[in-house]
Amino acid sequence: MTSNLTLSSLESTDIKDIVDAFKSIGWNKPISLFKAYLKDQSEGIRSVIVAKVNGEFCGYVTLKFKSQYPYFTQNNIPEISDLNVLPEYQNAGIGTKLIIACEKLAHERGCRIVGIGVGMTRDYGNAQRLYVKHGYIPDGNGLHYKNQPLRYGDKVSVDDDLVLYFTKWLSNK
Repeated sequence: MTSNLTLSSLESTDIKDIVDAFKSIGWNKPISLFKAYLKDQSEGIRSVIVAKVNGEFCGYVTLKFKSQYPYFTQNNIPEISDLNVLPEYQNAGIGTKLIIACEKLAHERGCRIVGIGVGMTRDYGNAQRLYVKHGYIPDGNGLHYKNQPLRYGDKVSVDDDLVLYFTKWLSNK
């Protein structure tokens, strides 16, 4: 399936296809999100990589060069963020190729470490395994909710904002 996979930077002409693809599976990915990503990309603060198989949109990822997670910001660690592959294309290596592309971009910018956050619910189980499989390890700062560290006794909602952050040292290739 991935023999005809292409990866390219987000272009304004991609946005409608991306939004329509996610709408067709019931995921809320509004046009405003991708317009903001395109603006960030034009300002050099985020890269957005779009994956297509045979010219059809199948997934994307972003690489934020200034994370909202304080530990990554303080240590100049770019963050892989918002990795999404359409269900019909999952388990075909596309997520892996998107992660590798982000690592390459970070390395080209002189970064030695790249980070990623992952949700803690079962919905994120595949992502949790994927990141570990590719050498990402917890950053040692524990669970966070809305980018804030949790302490014993804290009560939070279990939702997309409950995250464990991982890092990976990039090789000197």
